[in-house]
Amino acid sequence: MATPGRGLVKLPGEDLTTPALSEVGSWISIYEELGSVLRAILSRGDGHAGDAEMQKTLAWVDSRLEIWRDRHTELAGIRLDRQEHTLNFAGKSVPLTRREADLLDFLLRHPKRTFPPKQLATLAWQNSRLSDAQVRTYMMRLRCRLREIGLEHILSATRNQGYGVNLTTQGASQ
Repeated sequence: MATPGRGLVKLPGEDLTTPALSEVGSWISIYEELGSVLRAILSRGDGHAGDAEMQKTLAWVDSRLEIWRDRHTELAGIRLDRQEHTLNFAGKSVPLTRREADLLDFLLRHPKRTFPPKQLATLAWQNSRLSDAQVRTYMMRLRCRLREIGLEHILSATRNQGYGVNLTTQGASQ
């Protein structure tokens, strides 16, 4: 494996062409964890010369994470247009509000993870003032929009844990 600033292309075993959605989800988890560790190390940094190289490594990890997240939604057959606030799946399109689009985008980019309502409000919308009931309302509205194009089952709600997204290849068909 090459040094991050000098041509690191992939980690051993990494295959961007994999058709397995679960494998893609695993790579997302790996890169999220790598990024978390690097951020923790950098937060304790004391200005050493190695910090610049670690920043480059973190930038590389973040770019790989985005590639895997894009691959995840591609395999699922879902296309979310954040500018137009529309969701496309299986030749169907549904308009979303800005908050619905932000919420769905956040959940799609964090597969295999569950977020409590307060954390979703903070991470998806940068608004910690939204109540749990408001987040539940947005989830209910989003589920209704997803139902219009056959995707209502991708949203999951786990009692006392929160909300997440479950995708399978070619859209969340089961």
